[in-house]
Amino acid sequence: MIPLISWRNIWRNKGRSLVVIFSIAIGIWALIFMISFMNAFLINYVKNQVKYETSHIQIHNPFFKTDYEIKYTIADGADLNEFLNSSDKVKAISARSISNGMIASPRKALGIKIRGVDPENESAINKVDSFIEEGSFFEGEMRNPVVIGYKTAERLKVKLNSKVVLTFQNINGDLVSGAFRIAGIVRSKSPTYNDHTCMVRRDDLNRLLEIGDSFHELAILVKTDDDEFKLAAQMEKEFPKHIVQSWKQLSPELEFFQSTSAGFLWILQIIVMIALIFGIINTMLMSVLERFKELGMLLAVGMNKRRVFSMIMLETLYLAMVGTPIGLLISALTMNYFNVHGMDLSAYSERLEAYGYDNILYPYVEIDTYVQVIIGVFVTAMLGALYPARKAIKLKPAEALNKFG
Repeated sequence: MIPLISWRNIWRNKGRSLVVIFSIAIGIWALIFMISFMNAFLINYVKNQVKYETSHIQIHNPFFKTDYEIKYTIADGADLNEFLNSSDKVKAISARSISNGMIASPRKALGIKIRGVDPENESAINKVDSFIEEGSFFEGEMRNPVVIGYKTAERLKVKLNSKVVLTFQNINGDLVSGAFRIAGIVRSKSPTYNDHTCMVRRDDLNRLLEIGDSFHELAILVKTDDDEFKLAAQMEKEFPKHIVQSWKQLSPELEFFQSTSAGFLWILQIIVMIALIFGIINTMLMSVLERFKELGMLLAVGMNKRRVFSMIMLETLYLAMVGTPIGLLISALTMNYFNVHGMDLSAYSERLEAYGYDNILYPYVEIDTYVQVIIGVFVTAMLGALYPARKAIKLKPAEALNKFG
């Protein structure tokens, strides 16, 4: 009887009930959309950082990351390559020689990180060849080619086929210089590639560094996330002389960014639920105040307070049960649309590029998020109904009947 009465009560004032129902639906949609939007930024940022900056795993000489001295190359490079090429967990590997130096044009000189790469392997790691704006990624027979970012080109006031001079120290500590010609200009989603870094063939850089076929960094791309940890553990065991680091160790700020984003999403969820709880309190309290005489009569004829309390709580529960599926349906349709078409933020491309984001983001929500939101809504609804329900059972039948009689 109580469930039926409660269901009929919520439709006695359809306008007010529909306002609450759609408030719950819109609240759920807004919350899920905001979570998915934040997830899109987070996933895109981490993906680009791993793709362009760190890869999944990097291997170095234990002393290289401290001093960045040329002499600290990776020992047993051939053994490492053989081990990785035979692993079914590895998607791509790229050996890099690295030196800090200067890049100079006839008009200007800049500090820069020089990265010697094997073009085919480097492309397999980060697809940097697909971001060539002008020229090519080490194609053709050009002598001493160099690929630079478009911002570096603007600062040096150079263009395709211009000559630049790279200056750095070799393994003996002597200052050496080499004339290079710009073979390609990159415009990528990585601020590092667009500025501060240039790429040359590893053979060309090694010849000037006088380090033979050695290299300073081995970047590894794995097939799945699980493979990352398994492979890193295997390599630490097989090659204890080297430092094996995952992207989380290489860029702890990424993990910090993930944790702070998760905290922000919880705060956002709490804010939405607080706004929702006040809406429910206001609506249900109005419903109780309008029915003082009716509630007083029910108490007068013998309905106990527990049933009155249950009736008010059930009315709120029904509102949540109607509003929640509507909100979830709207959210699912919205997510489906943006998962296919993405969110085009090209209007903010310059600012997004400065922080390493793509122009098109794809909102993402895990199933767990939907479950958390559903639980949160129902808990909020029950909490919001407590005060109006308590107000109802505190009524004194005689006063209620006389006041509204």
